[in-house]
Amino acid sequence: MQVALTESQVREVEAANPEGLSSQELVAAFASRSVKFSEATLRKYVQLGLVPRSRRVGRKGKHLGSRGVYPVRAVRRINTIKRLMGERYTIEEIQARFLLFKDRIEILDESLTEILQLFEDKIGEQPPNRLRQRLEGELQSVRETAEKLLEGVQRLEKLIVSATETARPRGGGVASPTELL
Repeated sequence: MQVALTESQVREVEAANPEGLSSQELVAAFASRSVKFSEATLRKYVQLGLVPRSRRVGRKGKHLGSRGVYPVRAVRRINTIKRLMGERYTIEEIQARFLLFKDRIEILDESLTEILQLFEDKIGEQPPNRLRQRLEGELQSVRETAEKLLEGVQRLEKLIVSATETARPRGGGVASPTELL
């Protein structure tokens, strides 16, 4: 049994499910790759705010209703939690240190991507002329600024997280006599 997915496995799942995954698909993505994960654990992670909530998505067709879909970023988040737990971090430590800003940064990234795509679509509707060329240049400049913003925010998060880390015993059991001194 693996503790967590490899980076290539995470990318594979993300590429195959760009629109998101149901709870069953999330569990299967880990279980099919020999990583222990259950729907009960998923529910717990969602309740603790470690994994984003699902959203309801309607199904095409008469009387098919809707289903809950988790954003594809949930795969990477769950994998990070599994990896950190394999390193003997507690859920509380993971919540407090490693995932403090992750959700907000991911939402910022998704929002920037979405708005830049909307701008690109609107600019694409313009007839080819000088105005369109100017708009395309502005869009490129905004894209570069957005990339720098995300890089800076991620760098700041890493600095804050590493600054708050303190040495802690990794044994997980009763303290040794020297630790009690």
